Amino acid sequence: MQAEPLVQATLLLFIAVDPLGNAPLFYGITSALPGATRRRIVRRSIQAAFVILVVFALLGDIFLKYFGLTLADFRIAGGIILLIYGVAGILGFTEATMMKKPEEAESLAIVPLATPLLAGPAAIATVLYTKATLGLASTLASILINTAIAYAMLMNSDRLMEKLGESGAIALSKIMAILLAAIAVSMIRGGIEEAIQIMRQEAGKTK
Repeated sequence: MQAEPLVQATLLLFIAVDPLGNAPLFYGITSALPGATRRRIVRRSIQAAFVILVVFALLGDIFLKYFGLTLADFRIAGGIILLIYGVAGILGFTEATMMKKPEEAESLAIVPLATPLLAGPAAIATVLYTKATLGLASTLASILINTAIAYAMLMNSDRLMEKLGESGAIALSKIMAILLAAIAVSMIRGGIEEAIQIMRQEAGKTK
């Protein structure tokens, strides 16, 4: 494995996974949960995101072709999921606060935390791109490096609570919910635009 392709793949995937931007979003979604539960959720979400990205690195092309899916479909579906969570957070009805048992809240580790936040359409598209252009070995190594970075950042997101205090944490949670909804709208818009472009290209081929 050469160093240059690995560095390129790692940087591209770092931008797509965006652990810096996702850390406060993770905190906003899980802030109502006990610290031990939140740490378990982080571990499971990182594990799930790692598996998702590795599967797409190995079998992504075959998977999409078999089911007739495009990355635009993933963007629209992921955006709708995030929009639901964002609106619920703005209204104060996050899924984490409505769970009766901590073990039920751990389902958040998969949706929306592992996907579409970490291993979302952007990360999946990046993995498919780097595999095609930089090689499978560099892509797999970049997934390992970025999930390790994300794990470290998300595990330390609870320090926000200590610095902000209760009122600050509530304010941050609302701000992150609004940001989550805005990201969701952007994902949906991007998916629709990409889908329209694909349809136009297919229509042009039939003429």
